[in-house]
Amino acid sequence: MSWDFRQPGTRICVCYDVSNDDALKLWRESEQPSVEQLKEKHGCGDNCATCIPYFRTLLRDYQRGKWPKGESASAGTEWFGAKKK
Repeated sequence: MSWDFRQPGTRICVCYDVSNDDALKLWRESEQPSVEQLKEKHGCGDNCATCIPYFRTLLRDYQRGKWPKGESASAGTEWFGAKKK
C-alpha cells in the first residue's frame, strides 16, 4: 500500500498532527507561502523534521498549479492567485 501525501486531508506532520489541508489553508491566506510558515504556526520540523521534504514538494506543486487537483482545489473562485475559468 502506498502513501499518497497529496490526498486531501492526509496528515503530513505526525509529531504535531498537521495535514496537507492545514498547509493549503495557510498558503492560500499568505501572499508569500513558505514551509517556514508551517514551522512558525504549527511547529512542523521542530521535532523529527520528516515532514519537511513532503511540505516542500506540496508547496512547489501548489506554486506551479499542480496541487491540489479536483474538488479539493475549489476554495472559492480564486486559486493560485488567478481566477478560475
